[in-house]
Amino acid sequence: MEKTSPLKIFAILTLLIGLIEQGLMYFLGSDLVSLHPFLMGMLDSFLLILILFPFLYLLGYRPFAKNIDKLSQAKERAEEAHDRLLSVLDSIDAIIYVADMQTYDLLFVNRYTRQIFGDITGKLCWQTLQVGQSGPCAFCTNARLVNAAGEPQMYRWEFQNTVNGRWYDIRDRAIRWIDGRLVRMEIAMDITSRKNSEEQIKQQNIFLHNVLESLPYPFYVVNTDSYEIELSNSIAQQLGIRKGRKCYAATHEATVPCHAEQHHCPLNLVKKLREPVIEEHVHEDEEGNAKFVEIHGYPIADEKGRISRMIEYQINITERKKTEETLRRISVTDEMTSLYNRRGFLMLAEKQIKIADRMPGELFVLYADCDKLKWINDTLGHRTGDQLIMETAGVLQDTFRQADIIGRLGGDEFVVVMVDESGKESVNTVKERLARAIVKRNELPDRTYVLSISYGIVSYDKSNPCTMEQLLSKADHLMYKVKKEQGGK
Repeated sequence: MEKTSPLKIFAILTLLIGLIEQGLMYFLGSDLVSLHPFLMGMLDSFLLILILFPFLYLLGYRPFAKNIDKLSQAKERAEEAHDRLLSVLDSIDAIIYVADMQTYDLLFVNRYTRQIFGDITGKLCWQTLQVGQSGPCAFCTNARLVNAAGEPQMYRWEFQNTVNGRWYDIRDRAIRWIDGRLVRMEIAMDITSRKNSEEQIKQQNIFLHNVLESLPYPFYVVNTDSYEIELSNSIAQQLGIRKGRKCYAATHEATVPCHAEQHHCPLNLVKKLREPVIEEHVHEDEEGNAKFVEIHGYPIADEKGRISRMIEYQINITERKKTEETLRRISVTDEMTSLYNRRGFLMLAEKQIKIADRMPGELFVLYADCDKLKWINDTLGHRTGDQLIMETAGVLQDTFRQADIIGRLGGDEFVVVMVDESGKESVNTVKERLARAIVKRNELPDRTYVLSISYGIVSYDKSNPCTMEQLLSKADHLMYKVKKEQGGK
């Protein structure tokens, strides 16, 4: 059944009222109306009200009652929403409060806030939420919560509360209160644990930085995928080993990583072996001179166990290498003549015999000593005798090639190992060259003695291999035979 519209009801009731009133007047008659007009007016009004009552109920009271009911329901829903909001705010573990932006009165505080500061609703925020304030806080954010156009906005900041000393991540926002005024709503999350962790990390970083800076070596961390330096101490930075540079460019001014022919790359070795490595490299110093460095590389694995970083530091071992070279030279060379001593000569000569067994050509061994050294020492002095020994060494160096091995076994005894790969040399040609060198030396002016050298030369027989000691013994025997024949001493 379709609903009847109010307009239809109004028209029907109007027609009905008119008919009833006319019928009533006709029934009562005009005489009665004229005799009792007051009573008839009252009766007429009562009948009119009685007839209009359904109309007023349908068109007036009923819609109004419905509106009242809707308003009541809306109020109940608003109150329920308000209670739910308060319940939500009270369940949040964060400081939440609302304060008047003009008077600083606290209009609302949630349960979490009350647990910390007590029930401070109605009090001033700067008096209860902070200590030591004689007025609104200097760091108050009210001025930041409204933009130039007067529109509310949010401001986020971090602050250490002066009451409990804890750190908070704060979000302040201007909102409209129930009565339309602007108020500040603040939500502050406790981040003390995070700040403590950040401070701990900061202190650890400071400690790590101090440790790295206290190292006397260039120290840096390299990405094993990109070869880029990710961290370096100040000593490394002074050498150009800086963050963002490729390690091979920073250390060798190279455009590609180190390779085995030049230097073994510590980074590639660390990735391959998955263990610390130590390599020696040759770098250049600020003046372009060779600098020997010992590279220490240590792998760093990521959470998946992959070697993703390498710790590397350099130790300048140039002085050590020089010392080692000096010690090596001292251990294998003769101090007076700078020729190889017995140890150095035998070490190289034995290797030369092994090479001669595999290579074509001839190998000759010469054993020589200075004639009349005792006489020179006794008559001209030991200084002149030392000069004779050094002069003999010079003659041998002038006679033989740089590739030949020349040594002083001790006293006035000298040995030479000569390799002739061309096959053009012989015992006689060697004797001729040596004789010419001796004659040339004796032709120098202002000499106080005649240089004379006795020697024996033997060739190595590949078909009958022997040791260097055996060859020297043969040459020595031959030398003494020649010396005896010449009457030398």
